Amino acid sequence: MIKQRVPKTEKDLRIVEGEFILSVDKTSLSDLTLDELVNRYNQIDYQSHIMKGLILLEARSRFPSNNEFGDWIQSVHSICLDSQPVRTRLMNFASYFKNKDTTGISLSACYEISAPINSNIADKVYQEALNKNLSVAEIKAEITKAKGLSPQSENEGNGEQELMPLGDIASFIEHILGEIGSLPKKEALRVLEECKKEIKKSCF
Repeated sequence: MIKQRVPKTEKDLRIVEGEFILSVDKTSLSDLTLDELVNRYNQIDYQSHIMKGLILLEARSRFPSNNEFGDWIQSVHSICLDSQPVRTRLMNFASYFKNKDTTGISLSACYEISAPINSNIADKVYQEALNKNLSVAEIKAEITKAKGLSPQSENEGNGEQELMPLGDIASFIEHILGEIGSLPKKEALRVLEECKKEIKKSCF
């Protein structure tokens, strides 16, 4: 049963919606410089992504479980045009960045920072990235650095890769569940079973 109530994120939606309207004002594009055109393009792209994420977060808050939310998603063709991983990334992005300045941080970098697996170091990486225009590769390097890991952690002397720390395992599990969380339970289990089969067949 869908809850009927005042949305928690209504204020966030109004703010982003207002910014979006301002970005699509009646200024003639022919009056803008090339740099201004690029800036306008990036603003609208960013705002459309965060608006989608906020809408999905609001919709999710109206259902008692991920299963029911997933069933509703499957019934809405326009939302299903985005894949489930895309929807999850949008929700993570909107949840983390809704009240933050993203100057100098690309959308791809925002997705990396806001991934649940990076929640414990997201604030640190965000501060390092703000106003820097770092590449996604540089953002990933900052994430690795913030986690205190080396790019190729190996056990001394035997060349074997170190086992993942328990904290990172928990974060990784959270990330995986976040990716499949909107699926019906049976479908989510089927995805995990297929992943297990693929891992067994691979050369890990």
